[in-house]
Amino acid sequence: MAVNAHDTLALRLAEILRLLHLGEPLDRHELAGRFGVSERTIYRDLNRLGDMVLPQADGRYRLAEAYRNRLSPGDLHAFAQISGIERMFPAGPDWSWLELLRSGKTGLLVRDSHVEADRPGSRDFRELKRAVENRRRCTVVYSGRRRLLEPYRLIHNKGIWYLAAVDDGRVKSFALSRMADLQVLDETFVPDADIHAQVEEDEDVWFGQSRLAVTVAVGRGGAYYFKRRHVLPHQELIEDRIDGSLLLRCRVNHPNQLLPILRYWIPHVRVVEPSWLQQQLRDELNQYLQSTLSE
Repeated sequence: MAVNAHDTLALRLAEILRLLHLGEPLDRHELAGRFGVSERTIYRDLNRLGDMVLPQADGRYRLAEAYRNRLSPGDLHAFAQISGIERMFPAGPDWSWLELLRSGKTGLLVRDSHVEADRPGSRDFRELKRAVENRRRCTVVYSGRRRLLEPYRLIHNKGIWYLAAVDDGRVKSFALSRMADLQVLDETFVPDADIHAQVEEDEDVWFGQSRLAVTVAVGRGGAYYFKRRHVLPHQELIEDRIDGSLLLRCRVNHPNQLLPILRYWIPHVRVVEPSWLQQQLRDELNQYLQSTLSE
């Protein structure tokens, strides 16, 4: 069935309103290219929306304050990015984050029990967040001694909140649940660009100055799970073999970042290189078996 001019206009106005509700300013030239019409047509479309749309000093348009939702799709999207759940849901212009909240009902159920039993204290959490944003040094009591820290980022990793901070010239991670007597100082610091990049890009909280490259063979029985998602830190595929097995490379800052994962996936995994890491894994397993047999 053909779409008449009135339907085309209605669809165009609906899409413009959807874009406005996302919170981003709209440009007439960009909208004209998007819909394949003239800039003059877009100008008339925006005028049809009346006081719902406000022109800005830079020539772009925003949704008027009176018509803005208290919680916009843009707000929800920003929260999804901060909380790390963005990749759980569909991508693309047709996906609306407000669909999750419509009518207070949803067909979705997300299960994730891998969180600490106790939530972080709201006061310390806010203070640390401000210290990070304002680049202010702070002191905490951690592992029995007071430390002077330069905080870079609050990180939620595998159910636990950490503070990535420089302590005595080295970037480290500090579990919030083990911190005590937080004091935010008036002193500021200048963040190091390399440290900031490391904190942002690392997939874990095992921060270090150099990474160990490890080659891991994965048997056919476990290959599907390693292809479905990155199980290993900084995982890269080297070879997808004909027999269904995989050869992977990963990078870690410390062996203990990797060994627990390998133990979980036995007998489907084996360290190819370095050989000393495979030997360490074998020794730990032999020690465990001997201790259980002697009981």
